[in-house]
Amino acid sequence: MKEELWHLSPLKALLEENGLKAKRTLGQNFLFHRRECQKITEAAGIEAGDRVLEIGPGLGHLTAALEEAGALVTACEIDKRLTDLWPELHPEFQGRLINADFLKLPPEEYEECGKVAANLPYYAVKEILMKLLTCGVKWRSLTFTLQKEEVQRLAKKPGEERYGALNALLLILGETRCAGLVKKDNFYPRPNVDSAVFQAGPLTWPEYSLWLKTVAIVKAAFARRRKLLRSNLETFKIPPAYFEKAGIPPLARAEEIAPGKFLELARLLPE
Repeated sequence: MKEELWHLSPLKALLEENGLKAKRTLGQNFLFHRRECQKITEAAGIEAGDRVLEIGPGLGHLTAALEEAGALVTACEIDKRLTDLWPELHPEFQGRLINADFLKLPPEEYEECGKVAANLPYYAVKEILMKLLTCGVKWRSLTFTLQKEEVQRLAKKPGEERYGALNALLLILGETRCAGLVKKDNFYPRPNVDSAVFQAGPLTWPEYSLWLKTVAIVKAAFARRRKLLRSNLETFKIPPAYFEKAGIPPLARAEEIAPGKFLELARLLPE
């Protein structure tokens, strides 16, 4: 990437020269500060030779930081206006740029990747996360820049307010944490709120069919938060003895039990 594009004035000039404005409908806020992009790369533990999926690379600032760390990047960008600029912006790009909506992209296009690092479009965070968790690729880690409040929510632990299905699924696979703040001044256009780096990993995946059963159980378990866990899972016709075997008390609610209990319960169910 051209050195001057790590600075705001030349970045704005580039967009103006090409008649481009960030699209609110796509949640576009370009993270342009080199140190903040390096912060995401460091949080993701990028090493030489890592194959990394980046969703929504925009103008490629984070992509450049990932490549500097030795990663081979598969970048999926929905906005053709931006991908058309890449030959000029990244003449030495060694990875793969795909102009597509990630939510419609088949896993075969990125299954060789082991890590995900991205400044995610905020409007589709939950949908993107659920696709990443159910697509069949066994990611070693997931690292995202998101709105600070969203990162705080995704890092919730059992028993905490707003802890839900996504939290439980991520914690079944590995640890989650907030890996640092990213001030709003590091983005263009400048958003209204600060962001933060969310990190999940290292991740350990069960066998795929077992994992899909676990996902279905967790979604149902949190569907009606005021109900007891056993009531929410009635459609699965789980014998009471299975709950006991998994160490789940009769009056437990979904947010009260350790995430691993859902996986234990799924193991007991027939295929």
